[in-house]
Amino acid sequence: MLPLTTDRIEELLEGPHQAVLSVSRNDRGPVAVPMSYRFVDGRFVIVTSPTSLHGRLMARTGRATITVQFEDCDGRSTHQWYVMAEGPIEFTDEDPTPHVYAIMAKDRGAENADAWTAGPPPSEVEVAVLTPSRISGYEYRDALD
Repeated sequence: MLPLTTDRIEELLEGPHQAVLSVSRNDRGPVAVPMSYRFVDGRFVIVTSPTSLHGRLMARTGRATITVQFEDCDGRSTHQWYVMAEGPIEFTDEDPTPHVYAIMAKDRGAENADAWTAGPPPSEVEVAVLTPSRISGYEYRDALD
């Protein structure tokens, strides 16, 4: 596995991938939930409910870890990578609508974003931003001859 450069991390995170957001809690293991995201200006932008369990924990702790992972194995070749970022996370007062549209365009295709975002986003969602204190990742490619 080779460590990823900053440019390669940015390139990979533009693709239609899901992330796992992990937030610690005192009484048990961390809460880890799948999330759609945008990676903009070196920050992860998510749209979620601040009243959900992970939303309440994010507000309480002010920190989170996000991991994006990709694997493509066809039996004769493999391409795998992951990016992990940890740092402060906070809810903002930004309008979630453009973020929801951009996330759907990234994950479902620009030609389908209108259908996925028809109508306003649910009123209980807000924009949260994770600004990485640390970000790293590794990539692996191999093929049988």
